[in-house]
Amino acid sequence: MNTLRALGALTAAALLSAVPLAGPASAAGPGPVDADIITESLPLGHFITAVAIEYSSKVDLEGATIDPSAFRVVGTRASTVNGAVTSATRPVLRAYVNDEPEPAAQGTKGRYLILELGSTGPAAGALQYSGGINSPYGLSYSVTQVADVLDGRGRVELESSSAAVTATSVITPVVDDFAALSSTSSAGQVLNYRFYTPEPYDERPGRKALYPLVVTLHGAGERGPNNLTQITGNQIATAFAAPARQAENPSFVLSPQVPAGLAWTTPAVQQALLETVDEVMADYPVDPDRVYLTGLSLGGIGTFDILPKYPTKFAAALTVAATGSTAAMPALVDVPIWATHSVDDATVNYTNGSLALVNAIEAAGAATTRAEWAGNLPVAQADALARAQWDAAQASGSHTLLTAYTRGTTPQNAHWSWVPTYLNTTMLDWLYSQERTGGGSCTATYRATSWNGGFSGQVVVTNTSRKPVTGLSLAFDLGAGAQVTKAWPGTVSQTAGNVTVRSGASIQPGKSATISFTATGASTGTSAFALNGSVCS
Repeated sequence: MNTLRALGALTAAALLSAVPLAGPASAAGPGPVDADIITESLPLGHFITAVAIEYSSKVDLEGATIDPSAFRVVGTRASTVNGAVTSATRPVLRAYVNDEPEPAAQGTKGRYLILELGSTGPAAGALQYSGGINSPYGLSYSVTQVADVLDGRGRVELESSSAAVTATSVITPVVDDFAALSSTSSAGQVLNYRFYTPEPYDERPGRKALYPLVVTLHGAGERGPNNLTQITGNQIATAFAAPARQAENPSFVLSPQVPAGLAWTTPAVQQALLETVDEVMADYPVDPDRVYLTGLSLGGIGTFDILPKYPTKFAAALTVAATGSTAAMPALVDVPIWATHSVDDATVNYTNGSLALVNAIEAAGAATTRAEWAGNLPVAQADALARAQWDAAQASGSHTLLTAYTRGTTPQNAHWSWVPTYLNTTMLDWLYSQERTGGGSCTATYRATSWNGGFSGQVVVTNTSRKPVTGLSLAFDLGAGAQVTKAWPGTVSQTAGNVTVRSGASIQPGKSATISFTATGASTGTSAFALNGSVCS
């Protein structure tokens, strides 16, 4: 598998109509040498939010600020659907110097001048929605400096010019950290995907550490061949790869893209997805007990189709605007799920969708915890309500949660319940807090020596997983009539023929531990051994 991280800007041939830089460096100070379009994946979509101009030397304003009206920015978008080209002037909201081509003010010296454009107004969107599919525009931006920029002592630092600087590449923070990869299933199905690797792994790939894996399933509008819009159309992927989230929960993020005309429920696509997940888990230090699934709309439908078939593969799921088969829900009684949905969703019906699915899980025996609040609440307030719902779930022993967003409150569109969901840090905290139980792997060998009226037994158990086993608990069944009198190391408890030996020992991956015991009665063999709840082979 290609493990290279995607570097720098997005492919120019796909996203950019480049025009050579015009104009020499200014004699009055640093001159422009290059420019980048900056786009961002935001809660409401993918937008062109800034232009970064690189200069021949550091720009030093000596404490002065820049009047945004000193620059005129014209954005041109070329449709990849019908070839139509449109241009519009974008107002500059803020202008400042930075050491890197990114929208963040960092002092008054730097090689880059950042012109912030915001995410509203004409030509602000980076995606075109046509025929139910989001497609990236081809982008070209030109910047003309129409007035001098003075430093703190009134001297000309950047001289105005009639020559326009034209962008030559596109930079998208967080998105650019996803490698663009592809896999082919054993049945021949090609599946494009984006893959994020956590910084601690990048810095020390050989360290003995395991990381969670988040698998994101996009909606219908992000299907296609571009291997991009599944991580730019909304924040289903970038919410997990954002620096603040990764600082708290370093993890791998796998974001595949369904080919046009297919779905996550398409058998060939689903097989390719599961094989890709297995391949990633084999090639990278993924914690097998912390693999998470999240999906919105078409991806939420896919999530509820996949989970009943593989109920022990994923530690938990966060679903958005989903529906599915209520008949399959009994298989999810033991799977932690947090479902969210707007009650007035006209695209995927709430009553027949998430509500019916959670009702079916509850009818099968799971305790459920439900809440409703407005989808347009301030983030901190929504986080607090989610925390209260999580607390209530813990108090009642529930791991099946349903959050409904009140009618008329979901931003932009009643179907867009992914906006408040992926902005909710508590919901993401809940997902990362879940860990699959009994998911370890082990082997066990047993031999016994009998004598008149009793026997001794010895079990050698090997940890074949990639995680240490701590607080060893070995369970097995000796059958009727046998009674353990002593076990070492550890303490023994027994109910009928069911025996459990517990000790504070740990077993490192690939290592073994030996449990010995004596018993009265006859040795008739044992059933399967279970190490900390996981059945050994």
